[in-house]
Amino acid sequence: MKAFVINGSPKGERSDTLKVTKAFLEGLEAEYEILDISRHPIKECLGCHACWYRTPGSCIQDDDMRLILDGIRSADLVIWSFPLYCYGMPSQAKAAVDRLMPLSSPVQYVNAEGKTCHPTTKPLPARHMLISGCGFPQYEHNYEPLIMQFGLAFGSGFARITALECPLLSVPEAKSLADGYLALARKAGQEFKENGAIAEDTQKALDGPMFDPDTYRRMASATARA
Repeated sequence: MKAFVINGSPKGERSDTLKVTKAFLEGLEAEYEILDISRHPIKECLGCHACWYRTPGSCIQDDDMRLILDGIRSADLVIWSFPLYCYGMPSQAKAAVDRLMPLSSPVQYVNAEGKTCHPTTKPLPARHMLISGCGFPQYEHNYEPLIMQFGLAFGSGFARITALECPLLSVPEAKSLADGYLALARKAGQEFKENGAIAEDTQKALDGPMFDPDTYRRMASATARA
């Protein structure tokens, strides 16, 4: 298996979410490449549709989006790794998603779920996965919009890790909690390697907070006032 990781965090290598992604990759034990969007700025989509009609399969903008398109075309698993920003993805990651049009064609069809879609110009073997961290202690009322958008873009049933209280991964005093969560992410990678999916009990543990939510909120609030 070959994995292609799109690190959409503005923090680049300092991303807390990327720590979870790297732990998953350790368990996956696969060949992988990480592309850091903060080091490869991606321009916004112009909406010109040149990639469909003038230069099919290629964008007329000369930037590093071609590296992302090539990575997706050659991967078995594409991991989108970024923090939750205002119930969605950071603008840099969204720009990359918007620029995926060269992979598709203007033809429309209705899939098995009744959704009108654009087919890919060539068969793409890659599955898409989401790994996203946030600074909240609860999934509900935070991740639903992103999960819906990601599923519409890349198909339902995708593998995901949504890491609550993710800033704790960079707090020295919380090392035992961080180590436990990263061990779960490695386990998820092993399970995905063996079965193509994360086991239900592992998923449930990954979806839960690392620390008591009420205590976490008080600590986060105290830090904000400091």
